[in-house]
Amino acid sequence: MSENTLHTAHERVFEFIHGRGSVAFEALAIEVFVHQFECIAAYRRVCEQRGKTPQTVRDWRDVPAVPALAFKHLDLCCGAAERVFVSSGTTQGPERRSRHALSDLRLYHAAALGGLKVFVFPDVPEMRILSLIPSAAERPDSSLAQMVDWAIEAFGDVGSAHYVSGDRFDVAGFVDALRRSERDGMPVCIMATTGALMRFLDRCRESNWTFRLPHSSRMMDTGGTKGVPRALSRNGLLQAVWNAFAIPGYFVVNEYGMTELSSQYYDNVIRDRYHGRMTHRAKAGPRWLRTRVVDPVTLRDVVPGERGLLCHVDLANVGSAGVVLTEDIGRLTTEGLELIGRVTGAEPRGCSLALAEFVA
Repeated sequence: MSENTLHTAHERVFEFIHGRGSVAFEALAIEVFVHQFECIAAYRRVCEQRGKTPQTVRDWRDVPAVPALAFKHLDLCCGAAERVFVSSGTTQGPERRSRHALSDLRLYHAAALGGLKVFVFPDVPEMRILSLIPSAAERPDSSLAQMVDWAIEAFGDVGSAHYVSGDRFDVAGFVDALRRSERDGMPVCIMATTGALMRFLDRCRESNWTFRLPHSSRMMDTGGTKGVPRALSRNGLLQAVWNAFAIPGYFVVNEYGMTELSSQYYDNVIRDRYHGRMTHRAKAGPRWLRTRVVDPVTLRDVVPGERGLLCHVDLANVGSAGVVLTEDIGRLTTEGLELIGRVTGAEPRGCSLALAEFVA
């Protein structure tokens, strides 16, 4: 593939993320498929085995998916990698961690900031961001750390800072920042992994700490609750956040993302409140990200409303894998995407067969 063709494919997605140009999602998804078919040999081989080529694929839902598991075995990248992000690890050891090689980092930058603006900061140009996530300087292989650093650069007011470094949590500094917000009346946005948030909430309960943060203060939490000392439902977490920080549930957004994707889903509550819509909490994504729900065996779309495996179509992944099949279970509702959980035990048969094609 020529450098000019590579540049054109990335430019068209970049323009789409910024709302420029007249191309539709459906057409651009096919263009991304053609681009990846031409420049990633492993993907092209699998597509040809399935009879899915640029001459036969006419619908974006027919584009062959790459199983997320393949990112643990292959580097899927159109061109030289500008940056490689690595998942946080698994019980199988670091050699089984997913690697997402990006040949054009500005696409991840545009997608990350675009999603944050729509779902976390639609109503304000900037605010003080207090992060319980390490910086990208400390964790350069973490896509989450990079996203939060970019958020601080783009939306962070004076006083924004990280309060986690390595295994050290600067509790005193974080508490001081919260008390400062109480005193000066400047709202804050807390960004944290769900696990770190729950540990601090437990500390608040044990120490009898409460904070009355200014109106429009908000929170974005991300990730699962692996390793936390106790189970807590989402509603329970929202109540605990209100008790500790006085941040109401409609200003608490859970982010759902993956190392293997360049775009993220968020709870719809801040966005919908900003636009005057009363809706139930659900996950929503930016216009360049869509999700199919598929049968675990056949990998065909299930009936709307039924649960199945999530298959994400992320145009911002134009340089790696535009369609990613996960082991996450969910369903599509009238409100958005509902996450149900993860497949436990053996891999779903459809995922196993798809992975076998890529590593054969």
